[in-house]
Amino acid sequence: MSQSAETPRRSLTSAALPALFAAALAGLGTIALVALGRQAPAPGAIPNCILGENAAAVGGAIDLVDHNGARVTQADFAGEPAVLYFGFTHCPDVCPLSLNLLGEALALPGGFDLQAALISLDPARDTPAVMSAYVQSTGFPAGLIGLTGTQAQVDLAKRAFQVYGARDGAGPGYSIDHSSMIYVMDGHWRTVAIMPTVAQAVSPGGESRSVSAAAEDLAACIAAGLRNAG
Repeated sequence: MSQSAETPRRSLTSAALPALFAAALAGLGTIALVALGRQAPAPGAIPNCILGENAAAVGGAIDLVDHNGARVTQADFAGEPAVLYFGFTHCPDVCPLSLNLLGEALALPGGFDLQAALISLDPARDTPAVMSAYVQSTGFPAGLIGLTGTQAQVDLAKRAFQVYGARDGAGPGYSIDHSSMIYVMDGHWRTVAIMPTVAQAVSPGGESRSVSAAAEDLAACIAAGLRNAG
């Protein structure tokens, strides 16, 4: 599942993305990304893939409402591996890119059949009806479910997964500045892998830019997490 050297990564041109990537790193506090920044990846390592104890330190209980209006807790995923993404339906670029990336990774040959879920960071606008339409978007993971709820319910999930999310702007057109991570859960609701959907790349001229993670790398990270979980 490793990425070919000739496979281009999609460049993200939104001005907000460098800040978003910084928020993504901050959203995981001081766990593995600190260590990743201090040493070069080992040969054969999956870029930016967080595994083992560092992944297991993130995660916890959820109590939300799905896009059909039914209550959902972590117990509903018992025995079924899942993959989570925190975003919102009005997100202009990073969220749809990330969900398309996840859909692509899960559809690769040998990919895992996982239950994918989008957890809203914008419950005021992301009602079950809005989520129901959004999760059916072309390119998103098959069977994607949308999870929302009250602000208190969403905040509980954010704290459990150390997600950064803050309202940006006033009025009905506000946005949500947020971290952008994929969380892989095993059948016991333990976090076995975490990977950012955007990364920093340095051009030959020394300029830093944000690029999408490679679907092959994400698929490999998912596989490594579930394989290590036994």
